Amino acid sequence: MILSREGIRRLLSGRLWISRQEVEEAPELSAGELALVYTPQGQPLATAYFNPQSRIFGRVLARGEVSINEDFFRRRFREAFSLRKKLFATETCFRLVHGEGDFLPGLTIDLYHEVAVIQISTAGMERLKPFLLKALREEFPLRGLVWRNDLPVRQEEGLPLYVKAEGLKGPFWVQIDGLFFLVDPVNGQKTGFFLDQRENRRRLTRYVEGKVVLDLFCYTGAFALVAAAAGAKKVLAVDRSGAALEIAEENARRNQLADRVTFIQDEVEHFLRYAPEAETIVLDPPAFIKHHRARKKGRKRYRTLNRKALDKLLPGGVLFTSSCSHFLSVEDLKAVVQEAATGRPLRLLEIGLQAPDHPILLAMPETLYLKGLFLELAER
Repeated sequence: MILSREGIRRLLSGRLWISRQEVEEAPELSAGELALVYTPQGQPLATAYFNPQSRIFGRVLARGEVSINEDFFRRRFREAFSLRKKLFATETCFRLVHGEGDFLPGLTIDLYHEVAVIQISTAGMERLKPFLLKALREEFPLRGLVWRNDLPVRQEEGLPLYVKAEGLKGPFWVQIDGLFFLVDPVNGQKTGFFLDQRENRRRLTRYVEGKVVLDLFCYTGAFALVAAAAGAKKVLAVDRSGAALEIAEENARRNQLADRVTFIQDEVEHFLRYAPEAETIVLDPPAFIKHHRARKKGRKRYRTLNRKALDKLLPGGVLFTSSCSHFLSVEDLKAVVQEAATGRPLRLLEIGLQAPDHPILLAMPETLYLKGLFLELAER
């Protein structure tokens, strides 16, 4: 595979994606096949896999000429684990591999104690599955494994959608930051729990003691339980999913917090019509902008939700509002909330991103997707 001058420039800048326009000469390749990447002068640049039918033509696995085998994955897993132990020395639940952020494009692995939840999103990584699986089992003493390969992007790669569990009989308990949570990686959202909000949940504890808290889009109640454990007077947690709320209630009972958290099954927009005023509000909706074409519509929905949430926030109160859409930047989110404030004075106290076990590669802005704002509604 021979790159153009622009392709070489972008690759040397740290980009891990190669577009068709950046390739001057390409051999015939099947979906996911490995190839060496060269300059026109014959200098080897990288080892990558390619998919002619994918929107992203090639993805770089390593600089230079490298054998992609079991040893390659073992090294990458050890490097990734070493970082997580620096970040969370006493924790056993974290994202082990965050795709491009860990130089393994197309692969996500979450570890919950001795259970690994794996997502493969590309044909190239699918072809490497035997190597990565053997390396993972050798590096970590797993009692269970879940393939959560139901991502829509797999269809663009020509891959089937499926979810498969090995060694598990159902949901299981984990402990994260001192609280117990029931995780269901087979039927739950994402990999069963939102590990990416860990640092923002920790930040929230500064703003909840003795307060009435609303947790909107609560899923299985992580923000709500963290608030209650940190001394919130009362927490109302809302989600439309009955299945998620059943787990949330079980989580509350296990942590002896059921008397301080009330779970409500409702659409958040409808709940906000009759919700009480609160001193702290968590607004953690799903991604409303999943592609460029949805930007206008998604921004409008974020704006509407934030306006309705601010209508329920007492003066001096704190709103934590977040977006997990890559297509809405931190600056975009600030602008949307400012529009939603309709003249009410908001002070930005903190900006929270995805937890550091979801590392962001500076050359790949696509690896930054989660952002949140802690905002105070000033009393004046």
